[in-house]
Amino acid sequence: AMTDLKKLVAYSSISHMGFVLLGVASFTAEGWQGAIFQLISHGVLSSLLFLLVGVIYDRTHDRSIQNYSGLAQIMPTYTFITGLAFFASLGLPGFSGFIGEFFSLMGAFNAIKASEGWAIFGGLGIILGAGYFLWTFQKMFLGKQYLKNSEWLLSDLTRKEKLSLYFLGISSLLLGIFPSIIFNLTDNWVSHLINQLF
Repeated sequence: AMTDLKKLVAYSSISHMGFVLLGVASFTAEGWQGAIFQLISHGVLSSLLFLLVGVIYDRTHDRSIQNYSGLAQIMPTYTFITGLAFFASLGLPGFSGFIGEFFSLMGAFNAIKASEGWAIFGGLGIILGAGYFLWTFQKMFLGKQYLKNSEWLLSDLTRKEKLSLYFLGISSLLLGIFPSIIFNLTDNWVSHLINQLF
């Protein structure tokens, strides 16, 4: 139901924090690893998404989703990066979002003191996230070209914008392909803490 792009990104950010809470509440090594990974992934992906909102707002001073359509024809590079960010945020395998969500859910399913219903409930959050991200992408970037204000002059990404956005996108991809970058740093600490608690 959200029509403001910035608010949509903000609420999706809160949704990602739900996976962190789910991982921590599982009191399992997998869940805690997933929660830590999700925090780092969230930092990368939220920065990427909010920068993308800033790009369109900088050009039009309008964040309303329904005021845009067919942006892929005007801003192909911006469309590509936005698609990458949306798919990474909804947990597509190969991106950092998938690793954090997967380990948090795995920890919740293996939790001794928590119900498996929480993990199933978290899985429904992934489906909802896919729904609103795909709906937003379809509405803004695909279909017939439409801009609410005919005076808007939309240009594709500048060199500085490309540098910032590509760096964050590649970071998410690297963390998704090589999650051991984070897991190797946190494994001993998480194992030690779990052993002390149980």
